[in-house]
Amino acid sequence: MTRRGSVLAVLALAPILWAPVPRLASAAEAVALQDIRSWSAPASTRIVLDFSDVVVPVAPDSGRSRELVLTFPADSVVRGKGLLRVTRVADGVVDSVEVAQGALGGTRIRLAFRDTCRFTVLPIPLDEMGEQPYRIVVTVARPGAQAAEEQRLASIASAKRRDRVRVIAVDAGHGGEDPGARGPKGVIEKKVTLAVAKALVDELNQITGVHAQLTRDGDYFIPLHDRYRIAERMDADVFISIHANSSKRRGRGSGTEVYFLSLRGASDQSTQDLADLENAADLVGGVPTEADGELVNILYDVKRSSALQQSQLLAEALLDHLAEERRLEQRGVKQAGFAVLKSVDFPSVLVETAFINNPVEARLLADPKFQKQLGKQLADGVRTYFRKAGIPLQDSSSGASP
Repeated sequence: MTRRGSVLAVLALAPILWAPVPRLASAAEAVALQDIRSWSAPASTRIVLDFSDVVVPVAPDSGRSRELVLTFPADSVVRGKGLLRVTRVADGVVDSVEVAQGALGGTRIRLAFRDTCRFTVLPIPLDEMGEQPYRIVVTVARPGAQAAEEQRLASIASAKRRDRVRVIAVDAGHGGEDPGARGPKGVIEKKVTLAVAKALVDELNQITGVHAQLTRDGDYFIPLHDRYRIAERMDADVFISIHANSSKRRGRGSGTEVYFLSLRGASDQSTQDLADLENAADLVGGVPTEADGELVNILYDVKRSSALQQSQLLAEALLDHLAEERRLEQRGVKQAGFAVLKSVDFPSVLVETAFINNPVEARLLADPKFQKQLGKQLADGVRTYFRKAGIPLQDSSSGASP
């Protein structure tokens, strides 16, 4: 090549050679790890890592190990102000979460497990409303817990046949990292729903021929579809999901309403908004979207039709008894596409007990006496449902099969 040709070649490459090198983010611009939260459930522990913006760690999507390490490039992630270097969990599944510098200067988050465990890693995008941070959710299975849970549910189903009782599954809405709606003075839906659900179970178990069970008995998250599947595995006769309503307009909403499933969508926009809000629980809790393909072939099945008819009867019976005290406005029986109601094995309803963002009703919902009252009213409604449906409640001494 001639000297002139060499010069021209260099000039041709100049835009590439002289292009500015991308500048790595400084610590001031790095994404902050803002919080580390843990939630212990009977079958697993969930570790939630909150970030100030989107991050892309180097980590497996799932696996089985004694530890999990998430690695971030140098200067891309920093530990937020006030966040401890080591967060102790020590719940028998996860020992600790440690945030440290990697060998090459990047940030390294290490989850140490008590034993060899199966785990999954799921990033959760920023929500449109900006109410949730960017999160990475790590779910760590408790060794042997799944088999123990299956055995427990199977034993409930066996006892049902042996003792000739009706099994009622009571579902306390939300839980764990999904708090649900919030009311004034720190009233949180997940706490209210669990308290009312426990009160309902206590009342139901005083009825001869009835055995009631909670889907969750503590502050932990259960995906929506798993809630009714728990009821299916215990061979439940009825499924009741307890919630608290919330209005977009502060303090404007009031009253109680009971829902059963609609296959054609909600009757009005406010009902659709409520269904969308409750169905978003999986997004808050960090669960991949699950298609309803398993329902396609049974939408017009006789079993589905029968379940919907019985669900309406149950909803009406519950609302009738909730109306007796007249402390809350009765907003009626309605239909909506709640994901938690999509089983065909039993009648299912969702009770919106009261409006948690209404100051008056929030005080009621936080009152243990009112929670117990709701439990009794709902239990009376279940008893009325069985009577109207022609379903006998008999104990094992009668010798008759329910």
